[in-house]
Amino acid sequence: MQQDTYHCVLTIQRTTNNGTASATFSDTLTPTPGMTRADVFNLAITHLTQRRPDLTGGTVLLFSLDKNQL
Repeated sequence: MQQDTYHCVLTIQRTTNNGTASATFSDTLTPTPGMTRADVFNLAITHLTQRRPDLTGGTVLLFSLDKNQL
């Protein structure tokens, strides 16, 4: 059985030496069987902080995970 596809949005903000930095991860994904909402949350954080290491340990301002269908 095919898993549903989800739209995930995550925004992180962190105070840096130069002020405040923030970034948003937004993408669709199809979780593997057995993945939990927490797994997707951690995956999104990993994706975002790999691209923006300066945000590691920042505050999550937004996390949204919804089925990608209207």
